Amino acid sequence: MNIEFYDHGATATIIINSWFWEFGRHCRVVDAALFAAPGSRYQMKGGIFMKTVINGKTVPLLRALKVAKQEAAR
Repeated sequence: MNIEFYDHGATATIIINSWFWEFGRHCRVVDAALFAAPGSRYQMKGGIFMKTVINGKTVPLLRALKVAKQEAAR
């Protein structure tokens, strides 16, 4: 699982990548990040390699990044 953070000033992007056999963990990490960042938008793609892009304001997404990394480490 790979979690990347991109800061664009007032907005930011989190990209979460993982393989299909990590589907349960991927969904758990994405759900935790979305709960930590209210008002954010997401787009999920994939088949064998899943990719989720979460966009929103920078401060809530920094909080979501911290939560997502903690959840991925579980």
